Amino acid sequence: MNAPTRVAGRTPGLNVHGLGFTFFLALLTVLPPLAIDTALPSLALIQADLHAPQTKAAAVIAIFIAGFSTAPIVGGPLADRFGRKAIMAVGLIVFTLTSAGAALAPSIDALLAFRLVQGASAGAVGILPRAIIRDLFEGREARLQLSAVSIVFSVGPLIAPTLGAAILAFGSWRLIFAILTAVAALVTLIALFLFEESHAPENRQSLKPSAVFAGYRRALTNPACAGFSLLGGVLFAGLFAYVNVSPLLFMQGYGVSKTGFAGLFAITASGVIVGSSINAWLISRHVSPRAVVDAALMIECAAALTLLAVSLAGAGSALIVAGLVMIFISAFGLVFPNAVHEAIHPLPEIAGLASAVVTTTQMLFGALGGVAAAALYHDASPLALGAIMSAAALAAAALYAFWLRGKVGA
Repeated sequence: MNAPTRVAGRTPGLNVHGLGFTFFLALLTVLPPLAIDTALPSLALIQADLHAPQTKAAAVIAIFIAGFSTAPIVGGPLADRFGRKAIMAVGLIVFTLTSAGAALAPSIDALLAFRLVQGASAGAVGILPRAIIRDLFEGREARLQLSAVSIVFSVGPLIAPTLGAAILAFGSWRLIFAILTAVAALVTLIALFLFEESHAPENRQSLKPSAVFAGYRRALTNPACAGFSLLGGVLFAGLFAYVNVSPLLFMQGYGVSKTGFAGLFAITASGVIVGSSINAWLISRHVSPRAVVDAALMIECAAALTLLAVSLAGAGSALIVAGLVMIFISAFGLVFPNAVHEAIHPLPEIAGLASAVVTTTQMLFGALGGVAAAALYHDASPLALGAIMSAAALAAAALYAFWLRGKVGA
């Protein structure tokens, strides 16, 4: 295992083998999904308060995602050149300042400007936990750390809307951004004073365009990095298909109340925690990662195809759909940490760039899955959800069986 780089004259910071370090990585990981989805319940209030057109109010989410999705492309090479801590510090400071700016925004245009920069800073920070794990850990310990990070990253967008609604019970939409500012400020202080650089100086990369291009070419032509990034992205499409259509399906289609929907959503969201926790438990007991992924992808396919069959037969209900989706998401929690490990592990010198490839692919396919499910949804039927999830599961299983399985540790 690589040792973290020590800075002369400094007291050792976070113990990389302790729970505090894992918690710190989790905080870095959860900032982007919190910033995206806690704002969802406040869009109508933002529209009314700032006298904004509906399209501009809706853009509060879209413009953040635009910044978040594109920033890793630049942030990855910067983190490989200047180190994790420098990019982390700049990204967190900018995120804190733009969160405060959003809380005080006098107009919708000012809010959108703050959200764009906030999204870009979140994108730069969001790639760092996986790169740091690659810097510091190998093998089983790396997989365990990635499981913990994956729990937080995956459950964040699922619970954040409920958290946002709870905040609105105590104040205006501005309180959401004020709380984000406080959380970001806390994480910034930890990063500045307790986190020690993990990217060794001898592994620093050049920022010459030719070198950056060569790095991306290396990542995208590396079978493990490209293949497992694609595998994770395809499964994310199925996950975000559910995120996008579930309010319509449960509340309009099945007549579930807002409170009931929040409960069902929380139950399905818990699948990520279940899956990633089981993955960590299995890996800690030296179960083969290949066996874990084998079983998980079979479960993904079984759950998705059952949902599709139930939809075609017209036999679906809120509880049946929620149960099958929870199984799908739980299996996702088993697959995803292992996929991220296999994608980044072969490229230690450019782990920041490789993490950027994983994140960008994930966001791209997540957006495509969500848009496709929303476009196909009709007649209050889970058919669109079943179709997208089945396509995602089958595509992931085919990629794995015919290309990637031999690259997973036995």
